[in-house]
Amino acid sequence: FYAKFHCELNFIEQYWGAAKLHYQASPRTNNITEMEVNVLASLDAVNLIFSCSYANQSAKFMDAYSKGLNGLQAAWVARRYHGHWVLPENIMHWKQ
Repeated sequence: FYAKFHCELNFIEQYWGAAKLHYQASPRTNNITEMEVNVLASLDAVNLIFSCSYANQSAKFMDAYSKGLNGLQAAWVARRYHGHWVLPENIMHWKQ
């Protein structure tokens, strides 16, 4: 379930953001082949562990949204229950 325009639900967006951060650190060039090399190196520079953590974070947001939370509440819950495998079933009771 991917909602429209919700980049926190798509871990590829987070991966791409990390790759862009690496690309900004690469030397500037006007040569297109050097740019392609820099882009590929930036994509490879993102660690696999970070990619897995982006996928886990997206799954936590999807779980929070499926339990009826909005974006701000889902972000709070993702920080609050950082070390937990799943969110508690009674997560909606704190709202009241």
